[in-house]
Amino acid sequence: MRDLKFAIRMIARKPGFAAVAILTLALGIGANSAIFTLIRAVLLRPLPFKEPHRLVMVWEDATFIGFPFNTPAFANYRDWKTQNSVFEEMAAISDTGYSLTGDGEPLKVTGYRVTHEFFPILGVQPRLGRVFTAEDDRPQAPSTAVISYSLWQSRYGGEESIIGREILLDRKKYTVVGVMPRNFEFLRNYVSVWTPMAATEQEMSGRGSHYLEVVARMKPGVAVSQAQSDIAGIQERIAHDFPDAAAKIGARVVPLSDQLVGDSGSTLVVLLVAVALVLLIACANIASLLLARATGRTREIGVRLAIGASRLHIVRQLLIESAVLSVAGGLLGLMLSSWSLEFLKYLVPPTLALSVDLSTDLPVLSFTLALSLLTAFIFGVAPALQTSRLNLNEALKQGGRTGVSASSRRIRGLLVIGETALAVMLLAGAGLLMQTILKLHGQYDPLRPESLLTLRTALSDNSYAEHSRRINFYKSVLERVRALPGVVSAGYTTSVPLEWKGGTNGFEIEGRVLDRGEFNDANHRQVTPDYLSTMGLAVKEGRLLNESDNQRSMPVTVINETMARQYWPGETSVGKRIRLGTAPTDPWFTIVGVVEDVRQMGVDVPVKAEAYFPFDQIDNQRWYAPRDLVIRTSVPPLALVEAVRNEIKAVDPQQPVSNVRTMAQVLGEETEQRRVGTIMVAVFAGVALLLASLGTYGVLAYSVSEQTRDIGLRMALGASRGNVLGMVLASGMKLAIGGVGLGLVAAFALTRLMARMLYGVGASDPLTFIAVSLILLFVAFVSCYVPARRAMKVDPMVALRYE
Repeated sequence: MRDLKFAIRMIARKPGFAAVAILTLALGIGANSAIFTLIRAVLLRPLPFKEPHRLVMVWEDATFIGFPFNTPAFANYRDWKTQNSVFEEMAAISDTGYSLTGDGEPLKVTGYRVTHEFFPILGVQPRLGRVFTAEDDRPQAPSTAVISYSLWQSRYGGEESIIGREILLDRKKYTVVGVMPRNFEFLRNYVSVWTPMAATEQEMSGRGSHYLEVVARMKPGVAVSQAQSDIAGIQERIAHDFPDAAAKIGARVVPLSDQLVGDSGSTLVVLLVAVALVLLIACANIASLLLARATGRTREIGVRLAIGASRLHIVRQLLIESAVLSVAGGLLGLMLSSWSLEFLKYLVPPTLALSVDLSTDLPVLSFTLALSLLTAFIFGVAPALQTSRLNLNEALKQGGRTGVSASSRRIRGLLVIGETALAVMLLAGAGLLMQTILKLHGQYDPLRPESLLTLRTALSDNSYAEHSRRINFYKSVLERVRALPGVVSAGYTTSVPLEWKGGTNGFEIEGRVLDRGEFNDANHRQVTPDYLSTMGLAVKEGRLLNESDNQRSMPVTVINETMARQYWPGETSVGKRIRLGTAPTDPWFTIVGVVEDVRQMGVDVPVKAEAYFPFDQIDNQRWYAPRDLVIRTSVPPLALVEAVRNEIKAVDPQQPVSNVRTMAQVLGEETEQRRVGTIMVAVFAGVALLLASLGTYGVLAYSVSEQTRDIGLRMALGASRGNVLGMVLASGMKLAIGGVGLGLVAAFALTRLMARMLYGVGASDPLTFIAVSLILLFVAFVSCYVPARRAMKVDPMVALRYE
């Protein structure tokens, strides 16, 4: 306690030093505390389900067509469920959408069809009512629904009388039997309604349509590897028995935690490394300050040693002073961490958005305290040991300053080299990530996404069962929307780029016979004639679709460049014919044009083969019907939203409109987590650069003050001001060059670990490394120049009387 009181008094005597040290530590510790809070919530905290370590997702492995985690066919799921020996239970879910009408404005809601085992497998109880039973999950059973907490609150005011009430979904009556808890989500955080799968025997026996998502609970003591082996064996038998439908399809078992975290884990690891580097730089800075301060305390330490203090006592005293600084920095850092949580929520995977709570709780407080004490040891031990080894004779001389100067100068130089190297590593990583974001967005620039308005009008099968009604709806809406002021063109599509990561179909190429188990596969999009031109897709060969491509004309299609290269390499694809389905009555579509590629499945997912079909030449209910309206505008797109809504309402007052965004917003949402992560790494890199420059400046400034007498003597003996300037600059730039060189070697190794997070830029991109080196050297030069200029102005007569 005496040491603690003394430490506080000594720190209080130098408030400027204390303020700089505490603020520097607050930045480093606060950043680490914030990222730990995020990592704990996302990676370390158990999922909000019963025994979540036993939950897995089961996927088909269709890597041969670009889908390593493909949605299973119903018959495959049924075989897995009945033949496995590793799962207690399995459940299937299928995403869908409903038009909620009858008790307010029409509302488009996202839903899940689920088998009755779904909720029991997760072990989640409803907030109100009940979940589905086996009786509900029959084709002829009364229609029932479970709704989300958010829909219950927003649409029905949280009334408990909702249980037993009928609601209209796609204009069909469903009885609400349950309401889920506030934080319940599974795979998606915007699901509002769950309804029973109620699959027919025909649906359950299908192997050609792949649309399910399968969750399973492993038996106690079963490992994921065992489950993988068991399901893979079943899938091999399926492939053998049904080669036409499943010859190349495998199966994958993925722990649910891995599924929900996804690629976010990589981003969090990069951020953890970044904040650790920032903290190390902060420690190096404070250690350098303490070494400089220890030089001024040489006489004090010498007196204490002379009157009986042990070296261990001196080291303990100095470490306690470091701990006081670090704990104070930790407390301030904890405040900064708490303020940052609102920003950090954008790094939470959408699959965990409702269930993850970012808060400063006891584990976070414990981590911050432990990190503060560890930090105190890291930056305090070297100065403490160095100071305790001083020469008593030199220390007790009047004005004695040389007891630790030579060795401490070397240590401070090494610290500057170290923090410069760490800053290079951070800047290199930030530079590569920033280039990645720019290139991801830049590939969509030809589309001019900021001028595209997108919105969804998904038509229900109940209301638009007849093909003619759908055609009339699309044509009426487009006619009205095109007449609006500010609209350049408009078109419908099954899905705008990035909004749907599926929608592929097998197809047959005229004149080609496939081997057994082989099949062609391409994305399938139904579009209106103006869609491709509205999106701004350039024609590479042939022509676009036009108004003459209708029900009375020859069936046609337009494909993308990837499809043309993949299936007709070295020859023209225009004029070739393909067929969806294999029935003799299925029509042949003639390829009339090839358009440029656009990434549909993800900003960095390889482009798949893709075909665009005229919406009125194809069965909208059998294949993927248009649902997304795209409008090219000459005015700010969002200014037209209300007018477009009114035109749609004029065509069908009960048709809900959803997903209203510009194409630029769609792109922004797709890259949001990566952008936020990149911004944070860039901020940490900026802090690292600032700290490194301050470290260089501090070492040189102190070195100049130490060498004032020596500089004065040199100038008295004839050295010019230019000589002095060059000497000081050379001293500092040697440290900077050493740090940059060491940092480049370390960065080369570190950035290679980030390779899979990059797009359009190599992990060892020379331009990035050169730019980072030049930035560091320039900042170092500025940091060196200020003390060097001060050294030039030393008056020899004053310097010779120094001390």
